[in-house]
Amino acid sequence: MLLLSLNLYSNWHWVVKAATTTLVVGFFVITYHSYSAILGWPTTREVPNQFYLHAVQVVEPERIYLWGTDLDRGMGRTVPRAYGLPYSAKLHDKVNKAGRKLRKGLPVIGQVAQAESPGAVTGEQVNVIGDDLVFVDAPQALIPGK
Repeated sequence: MLLLSLNLYSNWHWVVKAATTTLVVGFFVITYHSYSAILGWPTTREVPNQFYLHAVQVVEPERIYLWGTDLDRGMGRTVPRAYGLPYSAKLHDKVNKAGRKLRKGLPVIGQVAQAESPGAVTGEQVNVIGDDLVFVDAPQALIPGK
């Protein structure tokens, strides 16, 4: 409403009006593209090297979603984060096995397999593909209290 009033009723120079309109439109574009990160949508960033698995969901032809707490920061210091991974049949099998354990109440830890890759030698960060993930039973000491 303020922008409309500025453009219709003010006697300011057209350059000021155009700059203000461009600034407001730019603000809306930036907000639109960053708002999904604020809402808690799954990230496509790297999966932590070791994470406590809370839940899984498979959307079969598209993606696999994992909810986990990064163990490098400690169990009580972070909240679970949702991770979206590209779908693969091999990862689907691993996630199904981990999901069955979770439904039985058994704690599960996800780990990135330490496979030798060209990026690992040079120190570059390598994108984790779902086939690099391994799910293991969590030790009793890591089970969060209720």
